[in-house]
Amino acid sequence: MDPSEADGLLAAVVMSEEGRQDPYSIYARMRAELPRWESGFGPTVLTTYQDSMEVLRNPRLGRPEPDMPQAANISGGTPRSREDSTVMLFLNPPDHTRIRGLVSRAFTPRRVEVLRPRLEKILQPMLDELEAGGGGDVMEVLAIPFPVAVISELLGVPQSESDEIAPYVHDGARLIDAAADDDAIARGEAATVKLAEYFVDLAQRKRREPDDGLFSALIELEAEGDRLSEEELISNTILLYAAGFETTSNLIGNGLRLLLTNPAELELLRTEPQLMESAVWEMLRHDSPVQLNVRAVLEETEVLGERLPRGAGFLVLQGSGNHDENVYEDPSRFDIARFAGGSEGAATPLSFGWGAHHCLGAHLARAEGEIVFGGILDRFSDIGLDQTVLRGADGTTNGPRFRPSFTLRGLESLPVTVERR
Repeated sequence: MDPSEADGLLAAVVMSEEGRQDPYSIYARMRAELPRWESGFGPTVLTTYQDSMEVLRNPRLGRPEPDMPQAANISGGTPRSREDSTVMLFLNPPDHTRIRGLVSRAFTPRRVEVLRPRLEKILQPMLDELEAGGGGDVMEVLAIPFPVAVISELLGVPQSESDEIAPYVHDGARLIDAAADDDAIARGEAATVKLAEYFVDLAQRKRREPDDGLFSALIELEAEGDRLSEEELISNTILLYAAGFETTSNLIGNGLRLLLTNPAELELLRTEPQLMESAVWEMLRHDSPVQLNVRAVLEETEVLGERLPRGAGFLVLQGSGNHDENVYEDPSRFDIARFAGGSEGAATPLSFGWGAHHCLGAHLARAEGEIVFGGILDRFSDIGLDQTVLRGADGTTNGPRFRPSFTLRGLESLPVTVERR
């Protein structure tokens, strides 16, 4: 395989129905034939766990900075300019460190554990709706509404207003999609403007009537002169809101699909609920909600045995690294006990990234997954894919379809039938 053919296969992951349904077969071929290559659209593409980890951990690499060349998306779309960005996702230390430090206190493992009873309460009406209908589209009824309600609760966004802004967050998330075309980028930028308007208005209300939510806490920091500007406040609140539900909804949808298409593992989880933590890790590994990451050399340094100048870029295929045969035994198998060995278990998946940009909400996302899957198994004696909805016009039954996205991997819908215990 030459780099040109590898570029074509990479595009097929998004542009073809087969690639969207099963990118991992394509990744396996890349790892076997060309595990690392300089792409025709700019960055060097990494497919193995070891290469990915080396790049993600390297402190001399970070997010691409405004003066660096910006590669076109795989679709040919022109990425949004990040010049003067105040969003910590696009920043490097010291600004990234400062802003992350101000918001990270709300996402500690201890804080997440304190929230668990409230999160379990938020889930119940959504399970009620599934039960009342004998099933339904899990994405519509639960996988999207639940994390939206959770991040709204955490930030202090009124639940009555969360439905209003959730569609804008969904459109805005396309700005980080490496396959977004110009139309999707334009919609994303328009959505970001709407979100900024909403959070500016909410900030004014919170200043008049503060509460115990994270947004009020960040406003208080701003008022105390803790170096959090108005622009930083708004832009990073939008990021937290988007990250708080877009990826978690995909974890819930992708994870439940894996359980429903692997009935032996579903039954094992019913009989051995102590495997829940391991099961969620395996869902994150097997079908990661975030498939890739981008890094750039911040100062001339040696990376992967080669001396590279500032601006040299890498496209890290986390979804491929999570299926690396040299790291995971039988990686294509969905095994909910894979991570049950504690410190002696399998290597930590790349799904939350690594290094300075390791996902801030990793503990919260995993807790939400554990609560949702535990709640579903506790409530329903039987749950399965709704074959009548999935059956095509020709009578054949297809699996749930994935959205055409490269960075974020999630389902368009997940129709199920349920029976209460």
